[in-house]
Amino acid sequence: MTVNLSKKAVPAALLAMTLAACGGGGGGSASTPVTPPVLASFPVQQALGYAYTHGLQSSLTITGTTSNGSTVIPLTGTLSYKLGVAVNATFNGAAALQATETVSGLLNGAGVSQPLTISSQLYVNAQYAPIGSTESGDYCLATSSPGYPATATAGQSGDIASFSCYTDSSRRTLTSTQKITYATTAGSDSGTLNFQMLSNVADAAGKPAATTTTTYAISAAGIPKLIRVQMTGSESGINVDLDAK
Repeated sequence: MTVNLSKKAVPAALLAMTLAACGGGGGGSASTPVTPPVLASFPVQQALGYAYTHGLQSSLTITGTTSNGSTVIPLTGTLSYKLGVAVNATFNGAAALQATETVSGLLNGAGVSQPLTISSQLYVNAQYAPIGSTESGDYCLATSSPGYPATATAGQSGDIASFSCYTDSSRRTLTSTQKITYATTAGSDSGTLNFQMLSNVADAAGKPAATTTTTYAISAAGIPKLIRVQMTGSESGINVDLDAK
């Protein structure tokens, strides 16, 4: 359920777009004690089950910037997200559930338009804790997977999973590492909880490469909806900062 915009730092489509756009260079205390409100608990595990058994789709509008040195160019565009229904599969020799995650869209900046398409295979266990993922030239294996909380209230945080990513399943060449954590905030109304997943990617040498924050609104009935994706990344001197909502 994590939007994988940055498994290998800035994706090739973003880099191509930004290179083209940049031209290739350059008071008092209260007298009566106030009883704090009771925080509502939201069914995160139930929302996961819904996502992997029903699938998810969302369309977002992108704003942001790309920069190369002192040159800063505004970006606009569209982002479409789709998570397919999970099916039985095998990953790293063990039984798993596998779902296809697709991110597509169009970035516009400085008269340049660049399509964006990323497709990943997500693998989770029976409790929907992530165990790995694959995409072209990228094989990621979970090195730890505490998983998601069963329920959550606003103000919680914790770890979801850590990954080591390689060029292929032989795991001979490490390309990056990734750590996913979560934090919760109150939704736009009392009937939702914002569940934010923060993905930090570092290159093989441990240098920070990209960060993606994915926010889902979870209803009291356990129905999730993707409402925001934020990404920052840098590659070959090109910096990208995107916000889709």
